[in-house]
Amino acid sequence: MRATTTTTRDPAGLASDLRVSVWRAARRMRRESDPGITPTLHAALFTLETHGPMTAGQLASHESVQKPTMTRTIQALVDGGLARRTPDPLDGRVTWLAITPQGTRLLQRTRQRTDEFLTKRLETLTVEERDLLARASDLLARIAEKDPDA
Repeated sequence: MRATTTTTRDPAGLASDLRVSVWRAARRMRRESDPGITPTLHAALFTLETHGPMTAGQLASHESVQKPTMTRTIQALVDGGLARRTPDPLDGRVTWLAITPQGTRLLQRTRQRTDEFLTKRLETLTVEERDLLARASDLLARIAEKDPDA
């Protein structure tokens, strides 16, 4: 187990420790997920699954990337059979993007592999440590969702 370099009273030091720990954990989970999909493609596909069909502009906005970047991502998803384009029946200039059954299966497989990896790791912890992680998970979700300056 890694020694903590900061105390909970030092927000800047804690932020640094959390950044490193979260990035390492995320990198490790990505290695356990489907090797046939990049994190960028996975994120866009997850957004389509979660929020339903959307335009390229909406997807780019949701993923906080520029439209040219999203255009390449969309093309890779479509070429891989993970998403499909559908013309808008009322406005021919608009194209809707949706996840395909193959894309849904890939996300399910990725979630299963990652959950199995995490379950094995969590089984090595004490009940108290798992309780602490459950509380930390709630806090990390709050940190990720809220913009303190908004």
